Formats: sequence, C-alpha cells, structure tokens
Amino acid sequence: MKDIHISLNNVAHCACSRCPSFPGRVHELIHMDMVTKLFCGHGKARSEVAQKNCICGECPVYDAHELTEGGSGKQAFYCIYGMAGEKYEGTGANP
Repeated sequence: MKDIHISLNNVAHCACSRCPSFPGRVHELIHMDMVTKLFCGHGKARSEVAQKNCICGECPVYDAHELTEGGSGKQAFYCIYGMAGEKYEGTGANP
C-alpha cells in the first residue's frame, strides 16, 4: 500500500476539489476535519459520490507518489474505492 501523508503540501496540490465527482464542499475544508479530499491518502468519501468522471490521473499528488490505480486511463476514483493500494485488494480486478 502506498503511504501518502496527509500533509499541507499534499492537500494544497490535491485535485479532488476540481473533480466533477467531488462530493465535498469548499466550506467543509475549513472545519477541523479539513481533509474532505486527498482520498488517495485517507480513503473513501464519507458522503455519496456521483460517479461522473475521474481526474485522479491529472493530480500532482498522483504523479508525485507514482500511483498506478485506474490503469492507462488513470480513472482511479479513490473517493469511491478507497485509498491508494486498497482499491484492488481482494476484488480480483487488475489495475
């Protein structure tokens, strides 16, 4: 499993809030639990995700940590399937 730290640098570079499927709201980021994004590092979204499109593969954090989920299309949907390294465990699917 990849170790993606919930750091200010990673949160600042995270593309989740620009994603068409993003389940959070910007004002939620102000609260104590400011990590309502960076799903590749902490897991699935707490709220329902409308699976519209995925931009994980365009994210600087995805590139910086050499993530591979989503295959050649880089459609990882960490907000739905969980953090990096968990998505395909036990599913029998190949990334």
